[in-house]
Amino acid sequence: MTQSDYRVIPAQTNETSKEYAGRLQDMGFEEMFIRKALRYHFDIDTEQLPSFFEDFETARLRHISLIQRLKPQRTKRSMIMKIAKNLGCSDESAELWFERFQEQSEDR
Repeated sequence: MTQSDYRVIPAQTNETSKEYAGRLQDMGFEEMFIRKALRYHFDIDTEQLPSFFEDFETARLRHISLIQRLKPQRTKRSMIMKIAKNLGCSDESAELWFERFQEQSEDR
């Protein structure tokens, strides 16, 4: 997906935050882009976002892929720490997401 400006992709009339996030995910965006869009259009509290995105695996895995592409020489520990920081989750959760990312990469 080409980098777009989340400010010009508004929620549709009566679209919930979950529906909006799902639509952006289906459009090919990754989690951090969708987080910014949600904060802009729905004023969602940052602390709600880690649990909110548990249901948006594709967007989350796209973000992990982006992290890896930006710095491919990262160690596993460095990746886990970066994932935890970016997604606002525990190291344990970040490690599970990293393992899921690796599994998905192997499936391709």
